Amino acid sequence: MSTTENTTTAIVHEAINEEYEYIQFNKQLRLIRSVKDDMYQMQSILTACFAPDTKKPQDWFRNQSTQEFLSEAQRDILFSENSEEQRVSKKSYSPKTHENREKLPNGLRGWYVHRLLVNAVAMWASPRYAWYVCKLLDEIHRQEREEMENKLEAKDKSIQKRIPRSVPKGKEKNYKYMIYTEEMENEEDRDMVMLHLVRRNNKSFYDLAKIYKSDRNWFYRENLPIFMTPNEDVKQIVQDT
Repeated sequence: MSTTENTTTAIVHEAINEEYEYIQFNKQLRLIRSVKDDMYQMQSILTACFAPDTKKPQDWFRNQSTQEFLSEAQRDILFSENSEEQRVSKKSYSPKTHENREKLPNGLRGWYVHRLLVNAVAMWASPRYAWYVCKLLDEIHRQEREEMENKLEAKDKSIQKRIPRSVPKGKEKNYKYMIYTEEMENEEDRDMVMLHLVRRNNKSFYDLAKIYKSDRNWFYRENLPIFMTPNEDVKQIVQDT
């Protein structure tokens, strides 16, 4: 018997033979698992969910919704010959969604389903479990939304705190970031251009007037607030003295 710890509970593996084992997730959920292909016995799922005796594993396959569900699952790349699972494990066959294993000993024989179908079978077997899953998913989504909203709110507060330090009030558009090109003077450099990154106050653009008006020279030209608070503070101190 082996035990795997996770964040919520202990998962217990108890060998039945070399190919099958009991896998217990909690006091109630004890399933029979095929070790080689990670498929689960349907009857053990029904038993764990306290399904009524009138529900049999084969009944699940008779539902039209089940057939549509299985068709969709089989179209998934997971069950194709090019699936990542096969490349990693180097399997030479496509994994099955379900299989009837009639030649196994009593207690093990019967229908088995792929691990991804366990929840679907359990929700069919037990309306109570199905409702629990719905509430659980809703709670997970609620927590994710709340976490995302908190992150966005914290980021917005952080930005708002930075604005007064980086951009003086009333000076938001006083500075520009610009990148322009200049042809090289040397003959050997004629096939090259020089890139200039210029940060200028709007009032100081006179020396760049010709370049500024030439769209051909510009890579980037935009009004952007940049960190100039110390400069403005120094100017104000000088003016006040």
